[in-house]
Amino acid sequence: MRLSYALCAISFGLPLSAASAQEAASPPPPPAASGETRTFVACPLYRDTDMGRKSGCWLGTDVANRTRYDVTWAPIKPQVGKPILVEGVVTAEADTCGGVVLKPVRVSVLEGTCPVLQVAAEEFTGRPSPPPVEVLAPASVPRELPPPPYEKRDFSIYFEFGRDFLIYQHSEVALERIQLYTKASQATQLIVHGYAATEPQLVSRRRIAETLALAETRAKMVQEALVRMGVPLDRLTLEWSGAPAPTDLEGGKLPESSKRRVVVTVVPAAPPQP
Repeated sequence: MRLSYALCAISFGLPLSAASAQEAASPPPPPAASGETRTFVACPLYRDTDMGRKSGCWLGTDVANRTRYDVTWAPIKPQVGKPILVEGVVTAEADTCGGVVLKPVRVSVLEGTCPVLQVAAEEFTGRPSPPPVEVLAPASVPRELPPPPYEKRDFSIYFEFGRDFLIYQHSEVALERIQLYTKASQATQLIVHGYAATEPQLVSRRRIAETLALAETRAKMVQEALVRMGVPLDRLTLEWSGAPAPTDLEGGKLPESSKRRVVVTVVPAAPPQP
């Protein structure tokens, strides 16, 4: 579970001598406490366990506290050879992969390169692939419209750091809810507001910040998806801004992740006058 600081540092191209000196001079950090939020950049490691389809483990090491974490529960998986931004909450779940389990957890694939790190199962059993919390029903399944009352309502769609891609098995569920609520409420306007986390954060010696332009492209991505689902373009209003306040994503446990979002406000038609 704990790795040599020197081995972790090599993954980020730090000098071995400096890493070894720091490791020798500093005492081991305390173990991560359950419920603690950890944010770090790491080179991902894939452990090839076999508990069924897609059951391999994804791991990342936080150099700052020399601890390896299990990030397998993230909806977006890492890519070998690419650095990742990890944001997650420490749990006391059993270690079946070779790291402290983070859950909930978000992973964003960053620009740059890492060593390709793949290891055998060793003594770790792994776990079955975590199922998505929600999935889109097949097109053959009839959809039910949400019941009244119909009031102005916000829907949030979240993104990886630095990306405008709609996240698989998350975005399509949220988009369908928006489309069905729009139809049921006979909405006259949908305000699509894109946000980007433009306030810089220092994470694992890296300056992490998004551009304001990303907020615009996220809003346009959601607008295009809604139009393809049948929402009239003339009912959609685009807005975007940076440095948003966090939301209650995962009960407020992932505040920085929650800033990377698009909020769609559905404005229903006015009720008929008596």
